[in-house]
Amino acid sequence: MNPEPKPHRAGFVSIIGKPNVGKSTLMNALVGERLSIVTSKAQTTRHRILGILNGDDFQLVYSDTPGIIQPKYELHNAMMAFVYSSLEDADVILFVTDIYEKHDEEPVVERLRKTEDTPIYILVNKIDQADQAEVEAKLAYWKEQLPNATDVLPISALNAFGTEKVLQLALDSLPIHPPYYPKDELTDKPERFFAAEMV
Repeated sequence: MNPEPKPHRAGFVSIIGKPNVGKSTLMNALVGERLSIVTSKAQTTRHRILGILNGDDFQLVYSDTPGIIQPKYELHNAMMAFVYSSLEDADVILFVTDIYEKHDEEPVVERLRKTEDTPIYILVNKIDQADQAEVEAKLAYWKEQLPNATDVLPISALNAFGTEKVLQLALDSLPIHPPYYPKDELTDKPERFFAAEMV
């Protein structure tokens, strides 16, 4: 007798955080293609680039948002609107911070505190650059800051440490749903868009 087929899961995973904490590096590690832009210059990801990860019984659609900043001019206001709309649209939220983070992203943290029905995973990145005590202190800090978070996890996106666990948790948190995009798509952005975004 054949085993019952697994139900198909699909949903939107928003990756949010301040500039340069490793959001694009994380998405690239999770999707396996260089879809987003990895650079040391802050604020290069201006659009909600969607990376799509497909499997036989799942489809994960990643939204790679601009870094969280206090808006100083119109472009930044538009970028922040993307961040907030991605929070509302998400089935799963990956909030990326890092071991050096200065904690001044208060408006977004406040909004995350009020998020009730969406799983939130806090990912403390760049742990390869810190000792065990620093990592444990940072994990404890975020558990206190966001008690409604589903979990707080240490990762190193650059070295792909902890990223498989993040992927599995995101998959397990997705709703049962048919795929949103054809299964052979990696992103919903045209190639020409990537050329323009790299400039």
